[in-house]
Amino acid sequence: MAKIVLFFPIVEEGQRNLLPLSLLLVAASLVEAKYDVKIIDQRVDPDWKNSVLKELKSVPLFFGVSVLTGNQILHGLEVSQLVKENSDALVVWGGVHPSLMPNETLENKFIDLVVIGEGEKTLLELANRLNNHQDYSDVLGVGYKKNNQIVVNQPREFINLNDQPKIPYHLIDVEKYISCESSTVSRSTRDLSTYTSRGCPHRCAFCYNEGFNKRKWRGQTAQRAFDDMKKLIDDYKLNSFSIQDDEFFTNFERVKKFCQLIIENNLDLEFVSSCRVDYICRMDEDFLQLIRKAGFKTLELGIETGSPRISEMIKKDVTNEQVLDAVAKLKQSGIIGKYCFMSGFPNETISDMFQTTDLMRKIKMIDLNSRIPCWRIFTPFPGIELYNTAVENGWQPPQDLSEWASYDFQTVKMPWVNKKMERIINNVAYLVKFLRLQDKNLSIWHRLWGRWVDFRWRHHWFYFLPEKEILESIINIRKRCRKN
Repeated sequence: MAKIVLFFPIVEEGQRNLLPLSLLLVAASLVEAKYDVKIIDQRVDPDWKNSVLKELKSVPLFFGVSVLTGNQILHGLEVSQLVKENSDALVVWGGVHPSLMPNETLENKFIDLVVIGEGEKTLLELANRLNNHQDYSDVLGVGYKKNNQIVVNQPREFINLNDQPKIPYHLIDVEKYISCESSTVSRSTRDLSTYTSRGCPHRCAFCYNEGFNKRKWRGQTAQRAFDDMKKLIDDYKLNSFSIQDDEFFTNFERVKKFCQLIIENNLDLEFVSSCRVDYICRMDEDFLQLIRKAGFKTLELGIETGSPRISEMIKKDVTNEQVLDAVAKLKQSGIIGKYCFMSGFPNETISDMFQTTDLMRKIKMIDLNSRIPCWRIFTPFPGIELYNTAVENGWQPPQDLSEWASYDFQTVKMPWVNKKMERIINNVAYLVKFLRLQDKNLSIWHRLWGRWVDFRWRHHWFYFLPEKEILESIINIRKRCRKN
């Protein structure tokens, strides 16, 4: 059997290690075709360099690397250089970034080919061509170099998810990806990431889906999704899943059938999934109780902004009134809402930012148990509609592949975000975890601190935060005392 090596680079240091689904999904068709597939995950293999060198001795057909925009590029280039310096193996990059920036990716000397879009059929056809010493220049969905020129072929049509082979979990040590952190802190948990659909039909101007999935949603049937999860439950004693779909709830009938299967089979599970605000607004009480009973105890909702002007610009298609309605409905149904925000959009003003913080407070006033993580920083990733808007507002895109490695959702890099705005962003991110702290059954000191934070919040006092250093010092002193 011909050997194929697939590599998953580090995404972000300290981040939970989700399953390398991008590799497992493309490996399924390769394994079914009897190829000898080896997956190396840099996140869980401390001796990954020797693992790579060992596999190169078997002369693989190609060395595949899955890459997202950001830090993963840096580690992807590191392993690609290692491969090219120690073998003649073809280095093939796939994933969101090379799919959206194929020409720029191929300009790098350590990369021979790119797979554009979904890789299941493309990689299998490429493997068959290489294994039979045939020309691959007409394979749909690939880009390559020929006579020092870059050639990018026509894209391939989307696949039918229900026709795909079962995921070959035996290629990895699944235990390394199981999390014991419960989303509800209600019991001991064995949680694994999974997926049931791809794409999103909506038009958010900051999202990669427009460029990568062409706003087309396609999902497994409820039965296929249930069968796949049931197999994982039986094999690995799982009781929780983090669903990584872009939009799990797009098809209500599919969701209903899936939940009914969970309930009919008496599976005591917990699910964490994303969901749109307007979807919640369309759900009646029976539907909400159904998903709650099936195990959907935490839903993540992308709010992004409290400014109607910015909301219209980013084409979120959600109003503040809908947000507050969704918050109330989730609270009544006993479902925890995690509400995610973003800041630093082109043309966003401090007034717009304050409208967002006002919305955060209103959410907490309705549901004290709601979760509001640190807001993300807008970044003009490839393939998004706001990319050109960012350029028009003074942003200079990276000039080569490696420069994209420094872009993420946590770092302010946009020229229109001035120092005052940046300080407000950072201070809000710090204070949000203390919002409405005075309403909880805590010590008098915690409640006093909560009242002070709430006073700051109501008056938009976010620019100066001298008490942050004092509070951090107290926390560090207490930690040292506990150790002693």
